[in-house]
Amino acid sequence: MFKLDSLHSKQQKCVDELLRIWDEMGLTVPESQQRYTAFCAHIENSCHRMLRDEEQLLADICEDITKLKSALRSLSDEMHVAVPEVNERVGKVDVLRQLGDECAKLEEVKEERLKQLRQLREQERLLCRRLKKPFIAAEDKSVPSHEFLEQLEHTINGLKEEKMSRERVAREAKAEIEMQLAELEMQASGGVETMLLRDGVDAFTLSNENMSALSRCVDELKSRSQKNFETANKLRERLQHLCQLSEAPEAEQQELLSRLTGFRPSAISAIQKEIERFEEVRRQNIEKFVTRARIELEQLWDACYIGRSERHEFLPFYAAEFNEEILKQHEDEISKMKKYRDEHAELFNKVAKREELWAQFLEFEKATSDPNRFKTRHYNPINEERERKRYQGLLPKLEKDLADLVKELEETTGRVFTMGGIPFREHLETQWAAYNEHKELEKKNRQIKKEIQTKEEMFFGSRPNTPRSLQKTRKRLHEVVNTPTSVSRKRAREDLRPVSESKVVHSSIRTPMASRRNSPQKQPPAKRQLRGIFADMKNVPTATSSPKTSTASDKEPSSSTSSYADFKRGLSDKTGVTSSCICSPTLPRTSTKRGQLRKLEFSIKNGEDLEC
Repeated sequence: MFKLDSLHSKQQKCVDELLRIWDEMGLTVPESQQRYTAFCAHIENSCHRMLRDEEQLLADICEDITKLKSALRSLSDEMHVAVPEVNERVGKVDVLRQLGDECAKLEEVKEERLKQLRQLREQERLLCRRLKKPFIAAEDKSVPSHEFLEQLEHTINGLKEEKMSRERVAREAKAEIEMQLAELEMQASGGVETMLLRDGVDAFTLSNENMSALSRCVDELKSRSQKNFETANKLRERLQHLCQLSEAPEAEQQELLSRLTGFRPSAISAIQKEIERFEEVRRQNIEKFVTRARIELEQLWDACYIGRSERHEFLPFYAAEFNEEILKQHEDEISKMKKYRDEHAELFNKVAKREELWAQFLEFEKATSDPNRFKTRHYNPINEERERKRYQGLLPKLEKDLADLVKELEETTGRVFTMGGIPFREHLETQWAAYNEHKELEKKNRQIKKEIQTKEEMFFGSRPNTPRSLQKTRKRLHEVVNTPTSVSRKRAREDLRPVSESKVVHSSIRTPMASRRNSPQKQPPAKRQLRGIFADMKNVPTATSSPKTSTASDKEPSSSTSSYADFKRGLSDKTGVTSSCICSPTLPRTSTKRGQLRKLEFSIKNGEDLEC
C-alpha cells in the first residue's frame, strides 16, 4: 500500500541538492560529511518524533473513548435512559466519533429538560406565592426524568385550576360584598373586604386564610341582611296588623305598605316611625283593640281546634279591664297561636278535609238509604257503588295519616290534641260508633216496618202496585173516554166484556195462586156477591138504547152496560158496600183479560170517576 521507492528517490534528490549547495558553498568533504550526518540524524529524529506523536495520539484516542463511554454511561444513568449501543468493531476514531455523537444528543436532551424544569419551577413559584403555599426553591442538580416533569406539570395545572377557582370565588364575593354593603348602607370596615375592594381580584392574595376570612365576611354580611329582612317583615306585619286594627281606609293602607318597601336600615327606620304613630293611636283606643284581638284569637282557636278547657287557661281573655298589658298579652298569644298554626298546618288542613269528607259521607249514606231513589230518572247504581268505594278508601287512609300527625304533635308539644274537648282518637271512635248505631237502628226500623206490613197484608190483604207504564196508558185512555165524542164512548161500552168472577179481586181479598185459579173450589162470600153484581149487569138497560133480551148463555153477558150510578146502586143493594171500598181489579196475566178489565174501567169512569 505504501512504497518506499518513492521515499528513497525523494531523499536521494534532497541529498543531491544538498551536495550541489555544499559544492557551491565550497565546503570541504569533511564538512559536507558532517552536514550529511546531521541530515541523516535529523531525518531519523523526525521519524522517531512522528512515531511518538502518533503513538500518543492513539493513546489519547483510547483515553477519550474511555472518557466518553464513562460520560455516556453517566448521562444515561442521570437521565434514566438505557446506554446507547456503539459499534466497536470499527476503528478507534469511528468509535470516538459515535460516542461523541451520542453524548451530544444526551447533552441536548439534558439541557432541554433542565430548561423545562426551570420554567416549571418558575411557574410553581409564582403560583405558590399567589396562593400562599410553601415552595422549596432547591436547585435540582440531577437531570429530571420525563415522568418527573409530567408530574410537576400536573401539579402546576392543579395550582392553576385552584387559582382560577379562587379568583372566581373572589369575584363573586366582591360582587356580593358590594351589593350587601349597599343594602346595609355601610362602608367596608377593614380587613380582607377592604383589600379586595381596593386592590381588586388580580392583586388579591388567594391564600387559605384570606379565602376563609372572605367567606366569613360574606356570611356575616348576608346574616345582617337576613336579620334586616326578617326585622323589616316582622315590622311590616306589625304595621299591617295595626292598620287593620285602626280601621284605616283600604286605599291608605295599601299606599302606606307599598311606600315602605325594602329592608334597608332607612326603610326599617321609616317603618318603626309609622309603628310608633299607630301605637299612639292604639293607646288612645285600647278597649277597641283588645276586643278585636279577642275576636282574632277566637278565630285562631277555632282554626287550631283548641278546646274550652285550654281556652280558659288564658285568663287575660276574660279580664274585665283594658290596659296596655292586657293588649300585649293578647298579642303575644296571637303570635303564639299563629306560630302553632303554621307549624302544624298539615294536620289542621287534613282534619278539616276529613270533617268535610265525613259530612259528605253521611249525606251520601242518607241519600242511599232512601228507597225512592230507585224511582228517580237519573239513578245509576254503578255511580253509587263507585262513590261508596271512594269513601271507603279515602276515610281510612286520611284517618291513618291524621293518627301519625296527631302522635307527632302530642310528642312535640306534650299536650293531647282534642276535638270539641275530647281527644281526637275518641272523637273518631265516637263518630264511627254513632254511625254504626244509626245504621243498626235503621235496620231494626226496616225490620219492624216489614213485619207490620206483613201482618197487615196477612190480615187485610195486599194491594198490587200498578206499573208506571200502565198508569200512563190508563191516563191517556181516560182522556180519550172523557172527550165529547160519543162514538168513542159508545164503542167502549159496546166492547165491554165482563170477566169471570174468579178474576175480579176486591181490595181486601188476596189473589189466589196460579195453580189454584182453574181448580174447582168453593168461592168466598165476597166473590159470590161480585158474581151476582156482574150477572145483574146483563139486564141493565143503557142510556142510549132500548132494553134487549139476551139470547146467549150465562157465560156470554150482554155487551151493553148501565151507567156508573146504576152500577153503584146495584152494588150497594147486593153487597152493602160503598164506592170507596171498590178498587181497580188486579190485572190478569193475558192480554185479552187485561183489555177486558181496561174496558170495564173506562165504562165505570164514563159515569163518574172513582178514586182508588
